[in-house]
Amino acid sequence: MKIDGAAGGGAPLPTTDNGLIGAMTAITRRRLAVAATRIELRPGDTLMRSGEPIDRLVFPESAPVMLAVTTGSELQDVGMIGKDGVVGWSRLLSDQPAPFTASVRIQSGHALTVPADAMLDVVRDDPTVLTALLEFSQRFAMQMARTLASALRDAPERRIARLLLMIDDRIDGDTMAVTHAAIADTLNLRRATVTDCLHILEGERMVRCTRGRITMRDRAALEACASLAYVVADGVMGSGR
Repeated sequence: MKIDGAAGGGAPLPTTDNGLIGAMTAITRRRLAVAATRIELRPGDTLMRSGEPIDRLVFPESAPVMLAVTTGSELQDVGMIGKDGVVGWSRLLSDQPAPFTASVRIQSGHALTVPADAMLDVVRDDPTVLTALLEFSQRFAMQMARTLASALRDAPERRIARLLLMIDDRIDGDTMAVTHAAIADTLNLRRATVTDCLHILEGERMVRCTRGRITMRDRAALEACASLAYVVADGVMGSGR
């Protein structure tokens, strides 16, 4: 379906939780509303595959999207995009195939999709949109660099704390639908290691774990646990968390 409130003239502006679209001018948002579609995201959905053409941009609203690179026959997660950004931004810079595979593995939610051609038209008429997307891509590049540094340097418990904080930044509420197996796959850790670390975090009352759910209990303590592995720029800009 189209974005809520999508219409021309004096109709209400389209509403979305995605920060990039929310920061655009009223005229640009109305233009996007004509072309955009709101879709439901479920764990297991693949939004984009590495090496394939990028025919649409995806603006997550309430479900984090994992970006991965192909290493041999396997995929390795290198970053996370939520309501702070957009999947497929490289299409605005060139017509090269997608460099990442983008998939949903944390929890269900929604996103807005905009055809690549429509997005290119918007960028040609409103250069501030491209500027905002380039600023986001820079933040994401730094996130990937810190992810690599954390993988090389930090103990599993600290890496898990960083991941949980990043997920918390990108969802509504304090309960995330994430399994031990998903964390293990994302961080390339043994599932038993993830379980042991979560037991420690739960024992120190930072989180509460139930089947398929992790609830944030003491964010400040979890940030202290993550230490330098997590920085505000890895979260949603202007989230106020």
